[in-house]
Amino acid sequence: MPDDAATALGALIAELTREATAGSPAPRLLPYLGLEDPSGTGTHLLDGLWTRGIFRKYEHVLELGCGLGGRARWMVARLGCTVVGTSASGAEARAGTDLTRRTAARGRVELVPARAHALPFRDAAFTHVWAVEALPRFDDVSAACAEAHRVLRPGGYLAVQELVARAGAPAIPGWHFADAAARTAALRAAGFIEIVVRELGHDVGERAPRVLHARERLLGRLERSPVLRALAAERIALAAALAAGTLAVVQIDAQRAA
Repeated sequence: MPDDAATALGALIAELTREATAGSPAPRLLPYLGLEDPSGTGTHLLDGLWTRGIFRKYEHVLELGCGLGGRARWMVARLGCTVVGTSASGAEARAGTDLTRRTAARGRVELVPARAHALPFRDAAFTHVWAVEALPRFDDVSAACAEAHRVLRPGGYLAVQELVARAGAPAIPGWHFADAAARTAALRAAGFIEIVVRELGHDVGERAPRVLHARERLLGRLERSPVLRALAAERIALAAALAAGTLAVVQIDAQRAA
């Protein structure tokens, strides 16, 4: 995402959320009504990612490709952990940090600009690593998987939610889709064990009418902005592919050997 788009998107999300919550507070787990994430898949799916790992308040999670940090804030509110998230640029990290400051997650989420194939963290620094719909946006998925294995503590858990390609998968600028077999092969080559894949079926979108309405309003604003129009096209294409079944959602659990 270009720097000007990241800054503008963060400001627009804050503005629309203020308008949408003027008469009633936002849900505790979704202080920005889930507007940060491009695909529109429901945050209820994320409960399937943490049940295999053991979460306590001292767990320290790395989220790869976290964008503006929406799911990192969800993790803090839902699980009580701390999260470091990697963003694609300094502007994206700053925009996400500004959003975080206005929520109860402040002080527990840190967003840093970092490439997934060259992480600036020491070995075994994290108890968990998450990658939620992030792998298709990485330049080198195999290297990203190897880096995830390196920074995960022995015995720690990896949780991946992935948009995987089916027949007729779309070409969306900035996204490079693969099937689940390719992703599990990359994880296995990186050294992960106990790999389990779950396909989530068709009911993967957000469900709450309030959230859906807010996303519709955001989309309209994106389409009218010269800076953000490309993000609108991306969101429309992702939603259409998920509805048509040319993209599917899978979750993958894996572990680093103890």
